[in-house]
Amino acid sequence: MTSTDGLETAPDRAPTALPHLPRQTHTGQRVLLVDDEADVLLGLRRVLESAGYRVTCATSLAQAAATMRRERFQLVLTDLYLGASDLGVQIAEVARERRPHTPVVVLTGRPTFDAAQDALRKNVADMVVKPVDPQALLATCRRVIHDTELARRNAELESVNCVLTTVLPRTIEIKDPTTSGHAARVIGYTDVLAHRCGVAEEDRGSLRLAALLHDIGKIGIPDQILQKPGALTADEFEVIKRHPAMGYEVLAGLDGHDDVRTWVYQHHERWDGKGYPNGLRGEEVALPGRILILAEVYDALAEERSYKPAWPVEKIVALFREQAGKHFDPDLAHLVADGLEKMGGRFFAASQGLLF
Repeated sequence: MTSTDGLETAPDRAPTALPHLPRQTHTGQRVLLVDDEADVLLGLRRVLESAGYRVTCATSLAQAAATMRRERFQLVLTDLYLGASDLGVQIAEVARERRPHTPVVVLTGRPTFDAAQDALRKNVADMVVKPVDPQALLATCRRVIHDTELARRNAELESVNCVLTTVLPRTIEIKDPTTSGHAARVIGYTDVLAHRCGVAEEDRGSLRLAALLHDIGKIGIPDQILQKPGALTADEFEVIKRHPAMGYEVLAGLDGHDDVRTWVYQHHERWDGKGYPNGLRGEEVALPGRILILAEVYDALAEERSYKPAWPVEKIVALFREQAGKHFDPDLAHLVADGLEKMGGRFFAASQGLLF
């Protein structure tokens, strides 16, 4: 390009500090700056470095592409026109090859609708119009880097969620075929019951995850015990009782989900304190945890297992009433018993707006 309508500093004058700009707020974040005019390049570099960015400069499309393939950057900031024929948006093609991809912001003194459309087609993150306002430029850089990092983290979370929601439950079911589909059903039961009890949405999300993973500790239980067709011996049952603690350990790396780990750890506790692993009593287990305890037992009763047929609704209702205040939170037990009497299995599939 030949225009000098961008932010400029005299090339024969030493760069001076820019005290009105934030300093050292982005230390470590690397920006590739591309412009074919030395004075514009110098001015932009001063702005970025004054804000704490680490800046690498390139004066042509070829040099920029080669630099990107050798090094990693959090952002590319490029002029739209480079030399006689190259366009800065072409750098986006190289940026898409990077894993994770590098966002590109284009500077232009001649914005047009066609140029904007072309930039979007080439996955350019944003366009900044010259003459450049330093504060606006830095705000754009911050936003684009933040949004790109957020998108990357969301993609990672989706990948992790895929493992949590498909691979791990399937692993448990292969380990213990008698529980096929158990986790998926318990998720539904706990969520419906949590809504009926007024559990906050944030806790409901954690509870769904705990329901999904509540038996993850069975990975550490020997197959001959898990898949034994008959009754367990006392010693074998002691081994089975280890799986909540094993699940708690397996989930140690689940950052930010302490409640999930806790409810997995507690899903065999009882209201009367006779459960395991810690013999917790009453409200020592939080309401979402008590919901999981009841929902997990309901599924075990309502579904056919290799060692028993599915229980009829009437028998389940009788058990919940008899175990209210013993195995189960009495209010929860009577709520479910009343609902099952009125609606049968539809109680757990009913409109979430219905409350008893």
